[in-house]
Amino acid sequence: MSEKPATLEIIRETRATPTESTTEIRITYVQRDDYTIAVLTLENPEGRPATLGPASLDNLEAALLALDLSTVDAVALTGTGSIFCAGADLRELTGASTPRDAEEVARRGLDVFHRLEALPVPTFAFINGAALGGGLELALHTNYRVACESVRALGFPEVRLGLLPGWGGIPRTIALLGSELAARLVITDSLAGKNLTASAAADAGLIDAVLPGEDFLAASLEFTVGLLSGNISKPRAAGFTDESSFEVSGPALEGVKAQLDARFKGAIPAPYRALELMAAGSVTPAAQIRAFGELLLSDQARASIYAFYVTQSLAKAPTGRPTAEPLAVRSIGVVGAGLMASQLALVFARQLRVPVRITDLSQERVEGALQWVGGQLSKLVQRGHLDPATSEDIRALVTGGTAKGDLAGCDIVIEAVFEELEVKRAVFAELERLVRPDTLLLTNTSSLSIEAMGAVLSHPERLVGFHFFNPVAVLPLVEIITTPQTNESTLATAFELAKRLRKTAVLVTDTAGFVVNRVLTRLFSEVLTLIDQGADPMTVDHALDPVGLPMTPLRLLQFIGPAVQLHICEMMQQTYPERFGLSSSLKELVAAGIPGYLTDDGGISPAAASLLPPPEATDVGVVRSRILTALVTEVTAMLDEGVVAGPEQIDVCMILGANYPFHTGGLTPLLDREAGTTFHPGLRVAPGADYLSKENS
Repeated sequence: MSEKPATLEIIRETRATPTESTTEIRITYVQRDDYTIAVLTLENPEGRPATLGPASLDNLEAALLALDLSTVDAVALTGTGSIFCAGADLRELTGASTPRDAEEVARRGLDVFHRLEALPVPTFAFINGAALGGGLELALHTNYRVACESVRALGFPEVRLGLLPGWGGIPRTIALLGSELAARLVITDSLAGKNLTASAAADAGLIDAVLPGEDFLAASLEFTVGLLSGNISKPRAAGFTDESSFEVSGPALEGVKAQLDARFKGAIPAPYRALELMAAGSVTPAAQIRAFGELLLSDQARASIYAFYVTQSLAKAPTGRPTAEPLAVRSIGVVGAGLMASQLALVFARQLRVPVRITDLSQERVEGALQWVGGQLSKLVQRGHLDPATSEDIRALVTGGTAKGDLAGCDIVIEAVFEELEVKRAVFAELERLVRPDTLLLTNTSSLSIEAMGAVLSHPERLVGFHFFNPVAVLPLVEIITTPQTNESTLATAFELAKRLRKTAVLVTDTAGFVVNRVLTRLFSEVLTLIDQGADPMTVDHALDPVGLPMTPLRLLQFIGPAVQLHICEMMQQTYPERFGLSSSLKELVAAGIPGYLTDDGGISPAAASLLPPPEATDVGVVRSRILTALVTEVTAMLDEGVVAGPEQIDVCMILGANYPFHTGGLTPLLDREAGTTFHPGLRVAPGADYLSKENS
């Protein structure tokens, strides 16, 4: 096929606000056979992902108006690099402070997208990379969509951010997929942080074809010409309007609502509003605009957008990382062969692709760890996450034995043995005699003092806390705990290791419980004190349901394990006796070998009830206030002690380490809403005035 020289036109409007990262539109006229195709490329001159704020929408509208439609047979949109369009500019969204401003965000996007939809020639989306939120909605306003085979992120993150798709995503997705599948994509997958791959989107019917990535643009143009010429049959009927009606799967939507009720207890409005729109049978522009505007001004949306930015920014640029050059990591030793140690070995081997050596006192335990690693790799192959050859390569990297001398050549050794200070001290004392002088020593302790652990070492400067969370492969947080002796080379290597493991590192000073366990243990302490004093256990356990935490306190304690939590409670009580009580019922529960307070269906088990005083009538409001006050006290103390750099670090820890949902904002925005604190007043009073306005967001 021949190609005439392209005509280039860059569309730049100047209505950018100080915080907006403006997307420009490059128009290229491409000749293919007898057809002329106008390709509109979304690109950010600053190298950031293309997003759609007010100025970017102006640019898109200007580009559509500038098209020479008299000579064009089709119009296509595409992006650059690995991004098609990342959606609305969230910094700009938080600038809305009145219902009119909030609704204008949705109205303006719909107006521009409708202009695209109304073009008198066939329109195409060449989805070269991620298309999320408003970016996917933009693609859905074209007649046909193709995606590069490498695309891994097509989806709607809005509900997770306390919003809903406000630029036509809901009615168009239902028109293509039906209400049941649309509800999964818009609500269920969004809340879980899941997206579709190109192939999954094609299987579902969201896009029309998956094309090879060697020369995706050329393949997309060839597809376009084939469709225009009739050589490729139309994959489906084109055309859709906002007034179109659709069939609703009532049972499916009721099932989604039941899941939401069970998980969030009505704490977040966004998924419920999305369900309401879906159940209506048609979604008018006015309904979308009104719903989007209301949600944008909600506390949950403000907290969710804050949570998104704070987790993203601290993942890219963690606070406290020194400028020192990190040491090379070519091999790793793991002391211990329990479940946590096995998980560490697998994540090191899979992410770093370096040899990992497991040691333990028992060869039987070592063999069990190696079998567990092999079993997990086999599951990854079965699920399509690894190919068999890669799985075998990773499996070969993990070896084990009982001789600690085998760790002598390792660049890093991490211990994951029993949570007892003297046991860990003995491990490190032995290791220091075996390993090289420059070997980095890590401890995965969940609460013990790093400085006390290193007191037996000749070189405590190379010891650092490196606390993972269970399950290691899932939870992305690592607490890096330093002592006054930790040197910059050690700290830089720990941060670089976390980065290579695809974990977010939060720097924590060496204090009891660090961040996550300190917060959770204060929560458990207050809950168990109330129960031990005779408060109704069910009332206490469900007192925080209205804030939408992932588990009730007693369910979470059961997941952690009563014996493990008792050990942490004892340590915290020794360190802060004035704030951390020691539950008599928890001690008796552990002594009796009872696995927790709850039955499988969430009630208090008869065995646990026998350890508790007769329950009294309990005011749920008083209970909730007492628990929240305890958390406020603990967070304030942590900030006063300098445990972390600021409340943002506490929030990231609770989101990434304790699985707190985005709508909570972590913890401090939740306390602002529920307890009247002012850790982040800007998240409630002046949208965008707090952390979102900082440069590192």
